[in-house]
Amino acid sequence: MWTSSAARLAALEAEWQQPVPRFRNFPLIARYHDSQASAPAWHRLDDQTWHDLNGEELFALLDGTASRVGQQCLYHRLRTPLAESGALREFDEAATHFAAQPAARGQALLALSRLQPQEAYYLTDLLVGDALPVLPLAAVAPLLVLLLLATLVGGFWMPVLWFLTAGQVLAHTLLYFFSRVRVEAWIRPMLQLGSLYRAGRDLANLALPLPALRELSAPLGRLGSIVHKVAFLQFEGQLQSDLAALPWLILQYVKILLLLDFIVYHRCRRDVQAHAGAIRAVFEAVGYADCALAVAGYRARHPYCVPEFTAAGLRLTDAYNPLVAGCAPNSLAVDSQYSVLLTGSNMSGKTTFMRTVGLNALLAQTIATCPASAYAGPFRRVVSSINLADNLPEGKSYYFAEAETVLGFVQAAEAAPGEYLFILDELFKGTNTVERIAATRAVLAYLQPRSLVLASTHDGELGALLAPAFSEYHFSETVSEADWYFDYRLKPGPLTTRNGIRLLARVGYPSALVNDALALSSTLDAAVAARETAAPLLPAAQ
Repeated sequence: MWTSSAARLAALEAEWQQPVPRFRNFPLIARYHDSQASAPAWHRLDDQTWHDLNGEELFALLDGTASRVGQQCLYHRLRTPLAESGALREFDEAATHFAAQPAARGQALLALSRLQPQEAYYLTDLLVGDALPVLPLAAVAPLLVLLLLATLVGGFWMPVLWFLTAGQVLAHTLLYFFSRVRVEAWIRPMLQLGSLYRAGRDLANLALPLPALRELSAPLGRLGSIVHKVAFLQFEGQLQSDLAALPWLILQYVKILLLLDFIVYHRCRRDVQAHAGAIRAVFEAVGYADCALAVAGYRARHPYCVPEFTAAGLRLTDAYNPLVAGCAPNSLAVDSQYSVLLTGSNMSGKTTFMRTVGLNALLAQTIATCPASAYAGPFRRVVSSINLADNLPEGKSYYFAEAETVLGFVQAAEAAPGEYLFILDELFKGTNTVERIAATRAVLAYLQPRSLVLASTHDGELGALLAPAFSEYHFSETVSEADWYFDYRLKPGPLTTRNGIRLLARVGYPSALVNDALALSSTLDAAVAARETAAPLLPAAQ
């Protein structure tokens, strides 16, 4: 036994240090998060922002959890940022403790590994009091059993009663087979309560300095009373695989005659309903510990800093995107009265940098762990529009879908001014140049006093139109006859070079085509310069 436990611990520790690729069933992982949709929360990361920030890949990178409960709680944590520095500081301390204490970490990993079976995903079904359905006639099943026994015994004095007994046996059989599939499906989450109880008990006994584990004594006591009843269901399931055919068949007849499934399910359902709060407390405490373990493992593998929460502004030093191998680090400092406008060609690093800022803000407010050497900023709700698509099933064009999305941003900024970080990649791409520039300028100028905005554009005119409220930065590339090179470094000021047409030549476009494009580009530039000299397009942003 000791060798088996030691080998299991070694395997868990190796997995914690370097998680191996594994299949992740996100619909099951998201069950806990989805079940909390109506619960109060400071912010919930919407689906668009989650996908813009490559949320599933981010989860996979962080997922060094040892249990299914931990997976579900980590997913929920990443999609539910906090605005509580105290709670985030406590989580940081928990992750730091696991990183520094291998013995405690190992025992916690062993405790959590009890919840590795897929069935543990369904524990979320028990976190609300009325989650389990009521079986027809379940409340009167004990009376039906008593009536059956009474007619059976009474038949020795009045044999005619045995006809009633036979009818009751037939009724019990029909009732059993009618409800058997339902019972087997509904008891699935209850069968994991024993594992949840033992995992919570083992973690509590470790006396870890985790706030979530300090008040588990009473919830564990209430959960333990349910586990003893559920143990019967687990025992029956084990018998099905361990007994020979004849004893197992006899057992099934006993269950049919005495309606054992009905009675035990009904009593367990009643207890689960009464103690849903205790189940939730143990579930969330176990998940909290597993999340802290996973984050401790991530920190051991990647450079990071603990965020500093300030009243205003945003300061990032050597920030990088952990999902991009070899990502070039960049720094950014923004005062509270300014926002950021990015320019640069495709592939130059604009979108990666925007995701870098979004991920740092998100991870700061969820796991107190930033992929940077320093992070300082206030609590902000992260919202983005990077990979927006049209909505063909609803008959909406890209432009219409984007217009609706941006309207939601405007309304959110009005409802909670100063609380948002908007990450906007090339707004209104679905319309013509003049209207795109005008609409983008209007939206950004409206959002900026009410939020922090990080926007990108290919329209260089926007820099002057939005000054001085937006500070301009750019990414650039070097193009030669033989090659082109991106340094992926953020640079202050607007982009002053153009290499799009030169890139066409570099990839092999005919020289006549390239020269034609260059000539037309020069002509258009001259025309625009002449118009701007005569009369500026729009006044600067106010």
